[in-house]
Amino acid sequence: MTLLEELAQLLDDLGVGTYTPNTPGGTIFLAALPTSPDRCMAIARYGASEADSRLPYDEVSIQVRCRGSAVDARQAEQDAQAVYDALHGLDSRPLAGGTWLALALGVQSGPVYNGRDQSGRHEYVCNFRMEIGRMTPNRSA
Repeated sequence: MTLLEELAQLLDDLGVGTYTPNTPGGTIFLAALPTSPDRCMAIARYGASEADSRLPYDEVSIQVRCRGSAVDARQAEQDAQAVYDALHGLDSRPLAGGTWLALALGVQSGPVYNGRDQSGRHEYVCNFRMEIGRMTPNRSA
C-alpha cells in the first residue's frame, strides 16, 4: 500500500470524503483530480526534506487539492477546511498499510485558494508536513 493510499484511507476514516480504490465512485483520488465528479479531492506528494539513511523516519510534504463547482467557491473551501481540521495536529496514529503517522502539520494556517480549473471549477489546497515512521530494508528502529 502506498503512502497516498494510506492517507486517502485515513481521510475516508475521518469522514472527510470517500475513498474507493478498486471500484468507480468516491470523492478522494490519488495524485490528480479526474474530470468528474465536480466536487472531489486529490492527495499528492511534493518535495520534502532529505531522508535519514539509518532511522526509519521521514518528513514528507503532502498537498490535498479540493475542487467544487464552477458556481459556488464555498464548496471547495468547505471541503478543504474539513481536510485541514481533520489533519492539522493529528499525531501518533497507525495508517492502514503499516506506516506510523507521528505528526501532521498544516504549513499554512488553513486552505489556500488555487483558482479555477479549465472547466471553471473552484479549487482550494491544503499543504501539510507529515512526520512518518516506515521500516525499510536498510533502516530499522
